Amino acid sequence: MKETPIFEEVFLRLVRQQGILLKIIVGGLLSFIPIINLFAFGYLYRFSGSIRRSGSLGLPDWSDWKGMFVDGLWFAVPWLAFWLLPVVVISFLSGFIGAIGLGAVAYLLFAGVLLVSPWLFSAALYRLQMRQDFRDLLDLPLIFKLCYAFALPMLVPALALFGIGALLLPLYGFAFFVGALVLIAYSTLCYRVAERPEAVSI
Repeated sequence: MKETPIFEEVFLRLVRQQGILLKIIVGGLLSFIPIINLFAFGYLYRFSGSIRRSGSLGLPDWSDWKGMFVDGLWFAVPWLAFWLLPVVVISFLSGFIGAIGLGAVAYLLFAGVLLVSPWLFSAALYRLQMRQDFRDLLDLPLIFKLCYAFALPMLVPALALFGIGALLLPLYGFAFFVGALVLIAYSTLCYRVAERPEAVSI
């Protein structure tokens, strides 16, 4: 099997692309507004699909807005189920645990889920795009297996996502969009190694 991509190389290849700043500005602004953020979701969905097919990190254009909105619905399902829902559940659970005097435990649980949920989502997204069948999201053993196989490599982008979120928290739309771009770029290349070990390039 080909070696797992190096995160730093993937990150630099991504941020050095021509026109990335404008694409981030558009995606970040769209990400602020519920429902409208489905266009940003659709962009990320297309970006992930493009990497999965070609192994290239070329950013798509902001075009075909109707199709992008539909793609955003595809993206939203694994995002809600595997990223947002675990964070919401653990936030309530942490609040309860903290209320009974176990604040340190609550903090560790919450921080752990914040780190794990993005790469759980990325594995679910990759699985969904293999056949574009929502039933594939029910194949939890395979999704967890994919996460486990790349647990160590994915730790770096998860921490990077955590840092981006903390740094840009007041600008949460940009924090989400930039963090998701980085996460999707690296995770998709990693999962592509498992699916097509002979055909990965950055």
